[in-house]
Amino acid sequence: MFVKVFDTHVRTKDGRYLHFDVLTDREAEAAKAYARQFLMDNGLQDEDISQSQCLFCHSEPANPQVAKAIAEDGYFIITLQGFEE
Repeated sequence: MFVKVFDTHVRTKDGRYLHFDVLTDREAEAAKAYARQFLMDNGLQDEDISQSQCLFCHSEPANPQVAKAIAEDGYFIITLQGFEE
């Protein structure tokens, strides 16, 4: 299975910068919806976000963990910056 990688950047109203990738086999609109859902799951609502960008980056083969998540949920998230506890 090949997946599309959508490079996602979010700036929150409190000044935090979040960077993550959305991996899916679907199109850009679905990736944006998955990004929004991921942010909501992490306690951020639309009103908490001052700026957001979710752009197609590239395609790559999915490893088994990613393929399983996409089969079950439609997407997989790789956090890159701003999610450290």
